[in-house]
Amino acid sequence: MKRLLILKLFAIFFTIVGYSQPKNIPPAEVTSENVVDYIASKVKVYDKNPMYAIRPLQNSCVFEVLINDHLAYKNYDLKKLATPFLINHYILKSGIQTITYRLYPLEDLMVDTYGKGETINTLLNNTSMNIEVIKYEDVKTGTRIGDEILVEKHESFTKKGTREFIGSGLPYYEYTFTFEATVPYEIEGWSNGQDLTKYDKKELEAVVLKKYAQIKQLYLEKNIDKLVQVEYLDKSLREDISDYKDKETIKRYWDNYYADVILEDKQFQSIEGYEMQFFGNNKIVTFRHPVISPMDPRLKGEAALYFLNTEDSGIIIANFKGVYLFLPEGKPLTVENLQIL
Repeated sequence: MKRLLILKLFAIFFTIVGYSQPKNIPPAEVTSENVVDYIASKVKVYDKNPMYAIRPLQNSCVFEVLINDHLAYKNYDLKKLATPFLINHYILKSGIQTITYRLYPLEDLMVDTYGKGETINTLLNNTSMNIEVIKYEDVKTGTRIGDEILVEKHESFTKKGTREFIGSGLPYYEYTFTFEATVPYEIEGWSNGQDLTKYDKKELEAVVLKKYAQIKQLYLEKNIDKLVQVEYLDKSLREDISDYKDKETIKRYWDNYYADVILEDKQFQSIEGYEMQFFGNNKIVTFRHPVISPMDPRLKGEAALYFLNTEDSGIIIANFKGVYLFLPEGKPLTVENLQIL
């Protein structure tokens, strides 16, 4: 009897302070009210929580890095990455992982505001890309330099018998190498997707445009519960599970997303000047502005779906919605069946 009374008192206490156990909610019933609890209930913390990262160092080029053929990092200016970039949410399970880097010319980055300088349309002799793949044994206990374990180191190749970059003189260069990762989770992600290049290009483009229009409309309506189902849930589950995020961090990310949705002044821009691009071994499709010679230099490599918003300070901010879509095996090509990663 005493034990029963104690258990009841504990239940009342946890309810009052907000520590009630997350309910076993079916995914279709996840809303803006319970999404944080739902995601937090799916994230596991292990005895060790390994985290992988990359440290790219480029010279005389701009670049993109793909992990397992998913766009993970891009740099279209002259800045250098100061800290390693975490990549677990592009690793679906243990085993061999691929890293692809794409190098592009500097174009007008060496031209100053007065128009002085040279436009560079090809990769240079001194172009290079070095990438370190790093592992932290447990992201919960340390991600300092002293915690880094070097897993793989790649240096771009030079022409035989010279120090010249192997791709010098080219307008574009791409290379892929591998490393092995061991993670305690396994996520389906886009692995069960169809090869979208097998569909008629115009048919696929039309359906993707309708999906973009659907997302745009939901943002304009501030339909947060529908957006949880259509856009937020699956993507966040993949990222939060693989990054071992705690509930506080999950809540912070959710609050940022929610703030974007409820913005009053969302000025969506026309979807034009884009390229249809495929990732994930052709299982992922997205619309992006080209990296080389976009219609507006400010849109270089950015998502085709975006809106402008004026902050209280008067500064206009561009919010790019990176919509990456895949079609599960066995599903026909429809707006409803295209899922956001």
